[in-house]
Amino acid sequence: MLVELNLELYQNQDPETGNIKVLMIVGEGIVFFIFLLAGIFITQRTIKKEIKLVRQQRNFLLSITHELKTPLAAIKLSMDTLTKRENLDTNQRNLLQNNVRDNTERLSLLIQNVLLATQIENGKDILDKSEVNLSDLTRKIVSRIGQTWAGAKINVDIHSEIIGLTDIHNYESIVTNLVENALKYGGDKPLTVGLSQENSHAILQVSDHGSGIPNAVKARIFDKFYRVENEETRSKKGTGLGLYIVKELVELNNGSIQVEDNQPSGCRFIVKLPLK
Repeated sequence: MLVELNLELYQNQDPETGNIKVLMIVGEGIVFFIFLLAGIFITQRTIKKEIKLVRQQRNFLLSITHELKTPLAAIKLSMDTLTKRENLDTNQRNLLQNNVRDNTERLSLLIQNVLLATQIENGKDILDKSEVNLSDLTRKIVSRIGQTWAGAKINVDIHSEIIGLTDIHNYESIVTNLVENALKYGGDKPLTVGLSQENSHAILQVSDHGSGIPNAVKARIFDKFYRVENEETRSKKGTGLGLYIVKELVELNNGSIQVEDNQPSGCRFIVKLPLK
């Protein structure tokens, strides 16, 4: 009896009303399907992002372990030699002492970069600006790097008496990371560090003649932990923090940074910092 009643209602139903209901059901199905696809897409993108982050953190742990072990081993070996061999001549003793100093500075820079990256990540205010002669400061930084980096070939083109209001430690980190990055990837050819003034801005340029940076990865080189290869296959030392720190510090000082191809080979980093 109930079946007959339903059949009768269906037969008596207005065709137009029935079509509207069908369209509503189909529309709801399409909307549900769209939301389902969007959910799958968002979930997949989140998973890929997490996998990428885990891989970057793994590479960072591998590289930081290597970066710590290498200078520590060199310091220990030099100190053991200085302690156990009392008959070393002056040249040998100076060589070992310089080795200890160089590797200590390498450790210091590494620790400084890790601390800076942590402070940046936590949004800590790390600006302490004062009036500085950027010309003299840049020369001192480059000279120090040239003395501690074996085989370094650095040309300078620094204009005199460029005075600016900046954070000294942040500026040192910017110059040091850019110059050491150029030394790592610039091959055996000399690199050039330039500093000039353009209106109310200081223009810092670090140029090398290495293999350059592929266009496909130029947008990613400033990402935290980003490095081109895996830690197992990479020949260059580093943690993937240097360029990330440079970009963050430059922007913190209301400046800008860009990278472009150098001629005939290599790349050029250009930093623009306000002087006031």
